[in-house]
Amino acid sequence: MDKINIREATKSDSPEIVELLKIALGEGTEKSVSNWHWKHYDNPFGVSKIYVAVIGEEIVGVRAFMQWRWLEKSSGKILKAVRAVDTAVSPNHRRKGIFLTLTNHALQKVKEEGFDFIFNTPNDKSIGGYLKLGWVLNRKIPANIILNPLWWLYSRKKLAILSKKTVETINKNKLDFTSAKTQSTLVCPFTVDFFNWRYVQNPLANYQYFQFNQSILLIYRIKKTKKMTECRVVDIQLLQSDAGKYIKKAISKLIKRYPIVSMDQGILSKHIWQSPFFTSPTLHREGPNMVTKNVNLKENEYDSLLDIHSMYWGFNLGDMELF
Repeated sequence: MDKINIREATKSDSPEIVELLKIALGEGTEKSVSNWHWKHYDNPFGVSKIYVAVIGEEIVGVRAFMQWRWLEKSSGKILKAVRAVDTAVSPNHRRKGIFLTLTNHALQKVKEEGFDFIFNTPNDKSIGGYLKLGWVLNRKIPANIILNPLWWLYSRKKLAILSKKTVETINKNKLDFTSAKTQSTLVCPFTVDFFNWRYVQNPLANYQYFQFNQSILLIYRIKKTKKMTECRVVDIQLLQSDAGKYIKKAISKLIKRYPIVSMDQGILSKHIWQSPFFTSPTLHREGPNMVTKNVNLKENEYDSLLDIHSMYWGFNLGDMELF
């Protein structure tokens, strides 16, 4: 049997890694060296932990853990996390235990480097593999869907203008951001650098933005299919301490203009959206699987992440999106 060596990837490995991803997972416009570098090397949280399996001189497997950060507001403590994202094994070298070897190697390395936990959102086909390796199903990410049959009454032109102006304003002014999940303790630390990397510079999705009343930053994206257009609110940041009271009004700008608006269940407390013209039902939907694995957290700290009834973990849809 060919000897398999595991090592940390270098940036110069990127072209070969991207070709492996194309061969193993299929061609796609998102699979390019520039996109790989943006995702794994430009991340303001740090360069991804990427490991490759090599036989001879050939890279036959890759496992990437993207770095992420979570801020515990009550203590100011930063939790270091990784997201298990890109993985592939050459079709010519499957059934040799390469995926398992790479994963175990990556787990040992992130443990040694002091990372606290791992999270990711596998689909129904791949979740079984993670559960066998010790990940646990943390939850099905809950979302609300608001329907508006009268969306065609309002123009969207102003939103496009607001989106461009919002990016210019954020990059021009020094702003402080606070998660709209004000009741939550653990949130993603949001900065201008993070905003630009995660959303503005993202080559894989087209996000839009607007500021409401100079106190709320709302980030959303449009998902189109043959049958519908969905507006997905992925993040809301408060720019002033008392801005929470404006969240409904900010979201209403989108609800008026799109037939379907989806968002994290924790954003709105009421289940019915009312306007002078209609009452729009809010439907509940189970979103993607979210799995986690403890690395270095104390048992009680990890239990807080698993508690689906607690407001402790204030993640938003943008934190859990695949990209």
